Amino acid sequence: MQSVEDAYSIRVISDVSLSDKGVFFTLTSINGGEYYSSIYFYDGEKIERITFGGKERNPVYMDYRLIYITSNGAEETIKEIRGMSEPRSVASFHRVHKVVKYKSSYLVIAEEKTDKESPFIANKIKYRYDGRGLLRTRKGLYIVNDKEVRKVLSGNFDVNDVATNESRVVVITTSTEDDYELSDVFEVDINNGDLKKITQGEGIAQAVTLSREGKIAYLGHRKGLSPWANLEVILPEEGKSFLCGMTCGNRVLTDLFDGAKINLEWVGDSIYTLGQIRGSTLLYRISDNKVEEITREGLSVRGFSVYSNYYSYFYSTPTKPSLLFYKNIYDPNPSIEGIEPKQINVDGIEGWIIFTGKENPIVFSIHGGPHMAYGNAYFIEFQFLARNGFNVIYCNPRGSQGYGEEFASTLVGKWGEIDFEDLMKFYKKVREEFSLTGKAGLTGGSYGGYMTNWIITRTNEFSCAISERGISNLISMCGTSDIGFWFNSIELGVKDPWSQDGIQKLLTHSPIYYVKNVKTPTLFIHGEEDYRCPIEQAEQMFTALKMNNIDTLLVRYQGDGHEHARRGKPKNMKDRLSLKLNWFKKYLA
Repeated sequence: MQSVEDAYSIRVISDVSLSDKGVFFTLTSINGGEYYSSIYFYDGEKIERITFGGKERNPVYMDYRLIYITSNGAEETIKEIRGMSEPRSVASFHRVHKVVKYKSSYLVIAEEKTDKESPFIANKIKYRYDGRGLLRTRKGLYIVNDKEVRKVLSGNFDVNDVATNESRVVVITTSTEDDYELSDVFEVDINNGDLKKITQGEGIAQAVTLSREGKIAYLGHRKGLSPWANLEVILPEEGKSFLCGMTCGNRVLTDLFDGAKINLEWVGDSIYTLGQIRGSTLLYRISDNKVEEITREGLSVRGFSVYSNYYSYFYSTPTKPSLLFYKNIYDPNPSIEGIEPKQINVDGIEGWIIFTGKENPIVFSIHGGPHMAYGNAYFIEFQFLARNGFNVIYCNPRGSQGYGEEFASTLVGKWGEIDFEDLMKFYKKVREEFSLTGKAGLTGGSYGGYMTNWIITRTNEFSCAISERGISNLISMCGTSDIGFWFNSIELGVKDPWSQDGIQKLLTHSPIYYVKNVKTPTLFIHGEEDYRCPIEQAEQMFTALKMNNIDTLLVRYQGDGHEHARRGKPKNMKDRLSLKLNWFKKYLA
């Protein structure tokens, strides 16, 4: 047995920054109802705590000075430590996203504070965003030094990344097509904010870097609106691109609260980034036009930093929540060891079972995205359910990322069809192979919530279900989600979601259309401030099940958005696990 408190007693590593002496990183834990994070230093042997306020993050070591961000709830402040000096405040904003050194100044991506009480006028389709609320303020680029805090670039769009070799400055912005979240790389004139577009065509850019000589590389693609597309490392001014693994970046899911981010680094003559192969995420080096694996399969690298010829990275495995590599391995959770999942392949579909006993009940979990993936990373929820006597099954049906672009794109226009086939075939094969006799429950979040809702309209195989931050009505989602107006259309192969044909296709691929078929007791869990899959999606299913006398509950978590299961309020996350455990116990015991 494991308690909820024990499940969330872990400490997680993030934000690594390597120096000539060792690596700085953020260590985050949950104490009571709050997150606590501090900056630590590891030289490969000893750990040293650097900050003690409990709200510090994102250390960056540059030119013998340590920069980090601290928060007081109302605003975030950039702090600087030079040598043995006391920390000094550099500048404060509503929210700070990135800081890089530029000559004797800093380039900062940040949001300014705005009045949240005044009326809001929407003049674009994308006027609110999950995790940010109404877009009263956007991410802009600032230059900060002892004399000034000057805005360089801003508008009704976001600046998402910045890089410099101190002669060129390049940024990623959504200024070309902000509504549809297409992004481009620009060179920016620091003096007046003038932009020179570097990328061609339409696509996305998620991270950018510069060599010492000023060569540009970015992580992204030029395939327009295509959420399933592989990411590559692209050198736009040289006409080169590189694929790391099956796709660059990391789409392997976990419910750790480490806040891992995509990054790209050009150090010396080499470019470093992450790449995914099936359910594993590796660190890669690109040098002399060759792509080289630095780490092995079987784990999920969450972030990294490179200095000279050394590198450091933090990672997760199915049995260890968070580990740091720099010369040696540092484990902040030495007493925690999860149950090792057993890998299974069924007709090309990769998956896993955390096996606890033939007669034990089963929880079948479905991932979101749909172009994300389960894999070789620690899952708090899975280990919690396993420790409490459940067999936990999960897999990567067609549509998942990490198996090639064709595998991911096959799902387009076929939601609820080929993925349903893959999921049910995998589930039945695992039951058979492991001679499982217990009752089974179904769960999933986001797209996994959609599939949970869909499956209970198709079969009574499962004794109960839990749908989280799910989708029930693809039409209403087009008008209420921050991305639904384009994402639903693209994913369902619909040209115009408001045409009669478009409405018909979206409706017939919506679980709510078949809700009269549902006989499965279902719990709906949703963040009140979820703008990705708005709470009205759960409300529709809950109301329909209630009116059809199916046992159901709707749990609404105040103050939480779409990330409520990974980075929600700690009190809510603990309550959520208790609710899920009790629901499964009620119907599967």
